[in-house]
Amino acid sequence: MKSVKAGVCAVSNIEGSFLVTRTMLAIRIYISALTLIFLVLVIANHGLGFLHGVVITCALLFLILDVRTDLQSRKIEFRALQDLEQRISELLR
Repeated sequence: MKSVKAGVCAVSNIEGSFLVTRTMLAIRIYISALTLIFLVLVIANHGLGFLHGVVITCALLFLILDVRTDLQSRKIEFRALQDLEQRISELLR
């Protein structure tokens, strides 16, 4: 008889996860819109200075790093789900 290796896989609530994803998307779009509005207003007013450039660059870097972290966590969840699917298919055989 085949031995069964038990493992624990934490799968979050899909509906709750979707709500969090939509909320984070809305926040990212809001921050992006504010950054672009700030950039346009600064350039229209008196040109892009050093401090304004730093503020805009930091906001964009924060968005890039935030999305990168989110994608890495999604990859880990996806791999865990694939592993769970593989284990379930092995058990069903």
